[in-house]
Amino acid sequence: MRAGGLPKARALVVLTQKWVSTGQLISALTTVGFQVAIVCPAKSPIRKLKNIDARYNYRRWRSQTSIKTAISAWSPDLLICADDIAVRDLHRIHLHASVEVDRPQSKSLAELIELSLGSGQTFPTTRSKSELISVARSLGIRCPSTTILSDNADLMRRLEEVIYPVMVKMDESWSGRGVRLANNKDELLDATLELSFPHDWPWQLKRLSARLIRGFPYRWWPPLPKNMSIQQSVVGRPACRAVASWQGKILAGISIEALGTQPRFGPTTIAKIIDHSEMTNAAEVVVNKLNLSGFLGFDFILGQDNRAWLLEMNPRATPTCHLRTSLPSLPASLFAAITGALPHGDVRVLPHDTVAIFNSLTPFDYAHVSWPVFDDTPDGEPAFINACRNMEQRRFLYKFVRRWLSKTRQVKPGQVHPPIGAFMEADVGNEDQS
Repeated sequence: MRAGGLPKARALVVLTQKWVSTGQLISALTTVGFQVAIVCPAKSPIRKLKNIDARYNYRRWRSQTSIKTAISAWSPDLLICADDIAVRDLHRIHLHASVEVDRPQSKSLAELIELSLGSGQTFPTTRSKSELISVARSLGIRCPSTTILSDNADLMRRLEEVIYPVMVKMDESWSGRGVRLANNKDELLDATLELSFPHDWPWQLKRLSARLIRGFPYRWWPPLPKNMSIQQSVVGRPACRAVASWQGKILAGISIEALGTQPRFGPTTIAKIIDHSEMTNAAEVVVNKLNLSGFLGFDFILGQDNRAWLLEMNPRATPTCHLRTSLPSLPASLFAAITGALPHGDVRVLPHDTVAIFNSLTPFDYAHVSWPVFDDTPDGEPAFINACRNMEQRRFLYKFVRRWLSKTRQVKPGQVHPPIGAFMEADVGNEDQS
């Protein structure tokens, strides 16, 4: 807490991706009393937000140096991870700082990371979907049956044991990119091969490569990523619980049922606020066991009997962390825990229990909702909103042109060239594959 006047706490938000949903959380942090700095890519729309006290550049080729430079310049009281790569970078910085025990700055850096994220001993578990599920099952939490694959030979041995459908998951993945649904043996093999290729490869290239390679003996296949797992598929409704925690105790939380996602296994686009005791208890038990701090997200499936099945945990801020019902918000609760004082204010209370998450909603989603929906677009941030829209327009144009060119190459000689408009609906429908 800073001396003089109202209590202050400095927060540094680490954002390595151009995820704009973090903008709402940053606005909430400034509203409750945090002084906020960000380290993010130079062209991120987040930089257009008002009330940010300092902005630092994140460079992928010097990722850890970028973050350490921002920490040294800003001297934060709290570090907030906004995406999974930020979590990985901070965990690696902590590992290196823990080894360099003879340097005073390394000791303070390691202590800051543990204060912000929790016990360093549990960092590997928080990043691993498979290890987290093993811990949760040992704590008596309802989880789908999960099998960890060691290599391609192990996969081939287990093929006859699998009961379909199953989810194929890869550790340290995000936004649904490391998840595939398999309904039979062929789809399972395709899924494991697709996920063996780098994250940033286009999904079309990964799918084509997987189908070509599958014809070769499995000994020639690329090695499986570490801790790839096969998880029982539970029929039900996706749900999430976002929490703010401090030293192994949950300060506040908000649970939602996902009425829409984009892509299929990706972030929530339309959320309905719910109260579910099993989700609340599961999050509390895991946070206490792993001694976690900061913002976290837990993904569930609500079965046909409305029982909650824990799927995974995101050791970072999620798009619903800023939402508030009648209770104090997550940022306000975290501010109070750090400073020992009341927050300066709080974010707006949701007028409806259904909310459209900012920058994820499309007109297609609206057409399927017949009840009041709260639009989560930020107030008083025109520069930020315009930057978000421009970025999405560039992304759509790039994807559209790329797919149009790929489809025109498939036109046979003498065949009528299809019009551009013929691809619009197909392109939108294929978004969930990326």
